Amino acid sequence: MGKFSFFEFLREQWTELPISTADVSDKSLVVVGANVGLGNEAAVHLAQLTPKSLLITKPSANRQKQVYVETRSGTTDIESWPLELSSFDSVRSFVTRFEAKGCTVDVLIADAGVSTRKYAKTSDGYETTFQINYLSTALLSILMLPHLIKTGTPENTSRLVIVSSEVHFLANKLEGADEWPSIIENIDDETYCTASVMRNRYHLSKLLEVMFIRELSSRLPTPTLVAVSAVNPGFRHSRLTREIESGPLFKFTVRIYKGLLARTTEMGSRTLIHAAIEPGERGRHGHYLSSCEVAEE
Repeated sequence: MGKFSFFEFLREQWTELPISTADVSDKSLVVVGANVGLGNEAAVHLAQLTPKSLLITKPSANRQKQVYVETRSGTTDIESWPLELSSFDSVRSFVTRFEAKGCTVDVLIADAGVSTRKYAKTSDGYETTFQINYLSTALLSILMLPHLIKTGTPENTSRLVIVSSEVHFLANKLEGADEWPSIIENIDDETYCTASVMRNRYHLSKLLEVMFIRELSSRLPTPTLVAVSAVNPGFRHSRLTREIESGPLFKFTVRIYKGLLARTTEMGSRTLIHAAIEPGERGRHGHYLSSCEVAEE
């Protein structure tokens, strides 16, 4: 794995990223987590490219976000389904519905995620950030993989894009993990999740996503029918920092930091879209991408 470079971080933050214009008129696209932030911006841009179909997900059945995407993109040919990654049953139900309706998918963008320093368990009994950012994202990817394989060809692969982050470089090393009876159980254990561990939990979840993509790519045949990649959208304006900003001092500090360095949410979303629809997917297969390029080799 590569190392975090602050100077490289600054360079990338101030780099203008390309706007994707690839033809997706024959593509069926799915964007997970399109209710806010990056996923929402990506869904708007993709809708404007008039794909064959666009399915977006959000935690509830409320149509407000669907209408918002339709209004901004100028199209009404968008389908919106509920998907709650804090529930394995919700993930399975989504895929079951997808199969029952005979849907197809050429591109799956998995963007949904949370960042919290508070230890709390989902209804499935797992720590919230661990399940939403990693376990459920991996489960969804694996369950949707047969559908991505079905639409992919050696000449034109389908795409799986998981949104990671440059903070994966800063994740704890999990020292002693080789002696743990179960890595998952230990990571999830409340006694292990001290305040310092939880401060690093988001970073760890993003590292696990990168590792998942690398392992998945190694298990797919060559030539692959599905190009998989983990994408860094960069530091951008988003609601991920809302918990940190709950205190007045941190709120002031974070807003100054964002004002100086943060990309717009739209700029960050370009990284997702580029990996999802632009040519060159085989060169990106199994890699971590940053600023629309393969990084960390």
